[in-house]
Amino acid sequence: MIRFAARAGFLYVGARLYGAANYGVFTMASAMVELAVPVASLGLKRMIFPWLEEETSAAHGRLATHVLLDALLLAMLTGAAVSLAIIGGVLLLPEGAISEALRLAIMLLAPAVLGQITGDIALAATRWTHKMRYEVVGRGLVEPYALTGVALVAWELGLQDTGMLLGYWAGSIALAVFSVWSARHCLGSLHLRRWRPSPAALLQRARALVPASGSDFLTTLAQRIDLYLVGFLLGDAPAGVYGVLRQLRTPILQVRQAFDGILTPLTARTMRSDGDVVTGEATAAATRVVLTLQLGVVLMMAATGDLLLRLFGVGQSGAYAALLAMVLAETVNGAFGVSELILYYRRPALALQVNLILIAVAGLGIPLLTPDYGIVGATVAMLIAALFAAGLRRHWLVGLGVKPPLLHAALPIMGASMAVIIGQQCARAMPQSAPTAVQDAAPAVIALALYTAFVLVWRKLRPGVLSLDRYRVG
Repeated sequence: MIRFAARAGFLYVGARLYGAANYGVFTMASAMVELAVPVASLGLKRMIFPWLEEETSAAHGRLATHVLLDALLLAMLTGAAVSLAIIGGVLLLPEGAISEALRLAIMLLAPAVLGQITGDIALAATRWTHKMRYEVVGRGLVEPYALTGVALVAWELGLQDTGMLLGYWAGSIALAVFSVWSARHCLGSLHLRRWRPSPAALLQRARALVPASGSDFLTTLAQRIDLYLVGFLLGDAPAGVYGVLRQLRTPILQVRQAFDGILTPLTARTMRSDGDVVTGEATAAATRVVLTLQLGVVLMMAATGDLLLRLFGVGQSGAYAALLAMVLAETVNGAFGVSELILYYRRPALALQVNLILIAVAGLGIPLLTPDYGIVGATVAMLIAALFAAGLRRHWLVGLGVKPPLLHAALPIMGASMAVIIGQQCARAMPQSAPTAVQDAAPAVIALALYTAFVLVWRKLRPGVLSLDRYRVG
């Protein structure tokens, strides 16, 4: 929620002040940088955990800070190469393939991938010590507020074409500095004089990380392919509107990401200690926890979506339906994607296939639906892809012996649905003389209150249903 508040500030600056077209250019350019991050970081946002566990064990006895420095060195070299490749690729695009404003924006933002990968890897090292506050502060306060502040100042100075790009650079640099400081604070002194990176060992490690990097790349592409296709098929301004909708779903995304930081190392540890079946039980419980929290946010989004769209200047026809489809797709991907961590560590090739299928479904569905239905068609295609991927993950997990009950997460979905229906009926029964603010807030407040009461009763009747104690913590 802290990060959503920061994003909302930037969203107002970008969408209302800079306009849909400029915001669309920024959204597409920053999305290209985000697509390059998993390649440049070699998947170390996740894979640094087993590296740290291995190298700091009694058998090797290396300092954790030296492992982090090795990881950052690898990422910097790869990141520089990726940045140059992006710039070269954009220059080679034929005239008319993208707007000139977008071409320039991608070239200017490409080197910012170095700041982003530094933040990802260094903050991952802080999570290895079970300290989450650095991730929250870095991603929730330092980066977004630096971005918003610089973008607002640039707009005041008349830099309408490049102001948001400058803001992105400011956010990336601030994140990199803060994350390195945080890792130093968590892991101890860097002992730079004793650091002796081995080129041969780093090259061997880089080769071993290629599958993880490819998996993360496909995951990122699957998460953003809708934006790329909307931008290329419909243009900069529709991409700006679509980008606003993607930002409004941030609370849904952040619920999952808040758990990801700790579930990733705990899943690796539980699999090593207790095996796949116990880990499957733990991830099923985590799915219920994530889904229960996400559905509460979905209720608020469904009830206040029109108001939010008007606030950020995208209240046109179809935007509300597109927003609902988008948040539902993100809920399915977020909650039911927790179990993919097992595939990621045990069968990386299957994790790759899930994302390949997501990309294929979106790549076919969006071009078919957007000509007639615009951004609504794109969001519906992504919802279909998310449901299909969830079923596929379950099928493959069953093959590993992980067999949670099919409807283990059905109760919160039913409770949320009933809460929405009752909330809307109660709001319609209100007298017309009630203040407008009360009428606007009533559906969300009533639905959220009913849903909260349902969750409390559910936990009381089934103790442990929302517990994460199946994970191996220590």
